[in-house]
Amino acid sequence: MTILDVGCGPGTITIDLAELVPHGHVIGIDTSEETLQLARNAAVERGVKNVEFVLGDGNSLNYSNGSFDVVHAHQVLQHVNNPVRLLSEMKRVTRKGGVVAVRETDFDSMTAHY
Repeated sequence: MTILDVGCGPGTITIDLAELVPHGHVIGIDTSEETLQLARNAAVERGVKNVEFVLGDGNSLNYSNGSFDVVHAHQVLQHVNNPVRLLSEMKRVTRKGGVVAVRETDFDSMTAHY
């Protein structure tokens, strides 16, 4: 299984995904080299070797059509100017029958209790 984690940040979820597919390969991309270095360090600390972290922009993914079984983004759409474009790119690089997985928060419907 090949997984792409768009907007991976410090790699916590990306590394978890890699642990779930020990015979697969996971790539995390982010726009911050500093954050990617934190992710690389975390992978080394956890001993996870089937993951890599690459500088990249989700709006223009540097991968061929249908490259991944799963393309994932967690709390990313709220931070981009054109979320539809990002979703289109995620779909483009997902193989036919693959999964585009996105989790976002609907802040307008949230309630906080203190």
